[in-house]
Amino acid sequence: MFEYQSPEEHEVIADGATPVEFTYRGKRFRIHLILSRWCEAGGWWNRISDGIHRPDDRARALWRVEAAPIGTLTTFELERDETSGSWHIRSI
Repeated sequence: MFEYQSPEEHEVIADGATPVEFTYRGKRFRIHLILSRWCEAGGWWNRISDGIHRPDDRARALWRVEAAPIGTLTTFELERDETSGSWHIRSI
């Protein structure tokens, strides 16, 4: 179902916090449609008992998008780590 790409830095061009273009396997993709967007709180289970916020709890924002180089349209999932700002891209 998901094709996981090994962790590496991806070039993602964003309009504010929303991605509009990215590079995947050496090709530039333009996002044509955002299918869905959601946020996942990181280690909430670590905070539930003590109520202490930890900035490194792996909170992240995700987008499911349709994007294409010239001639093809593919669905991807883009994930941005809220702490480090790094991007992870998976082809769906």
